[in-house]
Amino acid sequence: MRHTMALSRACLVAALAALSLVDTGAATAAPVTGVVPGLTGAAAERAAGEGAVHFRELTEARIARADLHTAWGTFFNDTASTGLQATHTVLDITTTGGDDWVYAPTALPPGNACIEMTTAYTPTGPKLWAWDWCGGRDTVGKLVNMDASFQAAYTTVVNGRRVYTMDEHRTSTTQNTWTAYLRNYQTGAWDVFYTSTGTKDIPGSTWDFFEIYTTVNPSTGAGYYCRDLAGTTIEATDMKVQQNGAWVPASPANSSLASPPAGSRFDCPSMTFSIVHANDAWRAQAGPGQPQQGTSYEAESGTRAGQAAVRSSSGASGGALVGYVGGGTANYLQFNNVNATAGTHTVTIYYASGENRSLTLSVNGGAASTVNTPSTGGWDTVGSATTTVTLAAGNNTIRLGNPSGWAPDIDRITVS
Repeated sequence: MRHTMALSRACLVAALAALSLVDTGAATAAPVTGVVPGLTGAAAERAAGEGAVHFRELTEARIARADLHTAWGTFFNDTASTGLQATHTVLDITTTGGDDWVYAPTALPPGNACIEMTTAYTPTGPKLWAWDWCGGRDTVGKLVNMDASFQAAYTTVVNGRRVYTMDEHRTSTTQNTWTAYLRNYQTGAWDVFYTSTGTKDIPGSTWDFFEIYTTVNPSTGAGYYCRDLAGTTIEATDMKVQQNGAWVPASPANSSLASPPAGSRFDCPSMTFSIVHANDAWRAQAGPGQPQQGTSYEAESGTRAGQAAVRSSSGASGGALVGYVGGGTANYLQFNNVNATAGTHTVTIYYASGENRSLTLSVNGGAASTVNTPSTGGWDTVGSATTTVTLAAGNNTIRLGNPSGWAPDIDRITVS
C-alpha cells in the first residue's frame, strides 16, 4: 500500500500474510477470525428502504443508457480477474434534505462478481451494504451501520481520514461463489462480511466509483447532498485486482478512469473530482459550502420564442435543456417572474456547449449585455457563467438570446 498505516509489526505481518492467501481458482479463502455483525435478508432490505430502490434504478438506467452519467471512477474491463481489494473513506454523514442518497465509494469486482460493496450515506446515517447481484436476488443482502462500534473494529486512519479495507474474491469457481471480507484492525485478520452464489444478473463492466441519487434544492440550484458533504473528501485508494492468484494494482491495462467531470454534472458545483493515481486511486472533494446561493429557474419552465426548443439531457438539473436559442433575434428564452429586491444581483447561467459560444442577456426589455460561454466539453456537460445585473423590486424578466450567432443550450439560471 502506498499509504502508511499505524499498525504494529505483528499486525503488519499478519496483514501481509492474509493478502497472499486468496482464491486461485479453488475455494481457498483468506484467513478468517470472525463475521462482521449486521442485518441480513428481509431485515437488511427493510433497513435500506428507499435507498435500495433508488440504487437499483440508477444501476438499471446506467446499464441501459451509455450516455447517462450518474457515476465516475474506475471501471474494470478485465473479465479474467477474480477479485478486488480497495480502501474506502468512511464519513459521519447523514443526508438531510430532499430524497438524497450518496453511494460512494461503491465497488463491484471484475470477473462476474456477485456482491457490490456500497458505502451508503442515507437519511439515517452511514451504512455499508453488500448488494447481491446474483441468483435473481438483486437487493441488499447485508446492511451494517458504520457507527462507533464498527469504526473501532474495521477502520483505521489514512491521510487524516478514516477508512475501511475490503477484499472480495471468488471462493468457488464451479458455483461462482463470492465472499466479501473486511479487514479487522483490532485482530489483524479478515472477517467475513457476506457470501453469495449464482449467475450474475447484470451485464457490462464492473467498477469502484462515486454515485449519487439527488434532488436539486430550488433555493440553491445544487443537490441537497452537496450541503451535507460540504468540506469533506471521499477517496478510493489502493485498488487491486486478482489475476492468476496474485494481486496487481488497477491500471490502464485492466481498467479505465475517465477525465474528472465537473461537479455540476452531479448537481454539486463545489465538488471537485481528481485522479490521485491512475487507475487505482480517485478522490471527490466537496467545497466548504454551496458556492451559489439564490433562487433557481429552470430553462424548460421559461418562455420560448422562435426555434427555441426543449430537449432531454442526462446532464441537466431537471433532465432537460433549451436549445436553438439565438441565431437571430426571433429565437430567445425568457425567464418570467424573477422576484428580487431592488438593486444589484448575481445571475449564474448554467449551460452546455460543445464549442465556445456567447449569449446576450437583457433585463425587463432593456439593453442587452454579452456573456461569454466557453465550451463545457460536451452537449450534455453542464458548466456555468456569471454576470451582474440590476433588478427592480418585485417581478422581473431576464431574456437570453444571441442576434448574431447560436447561444449554448441552457439548463437553468440562479439569481442571488
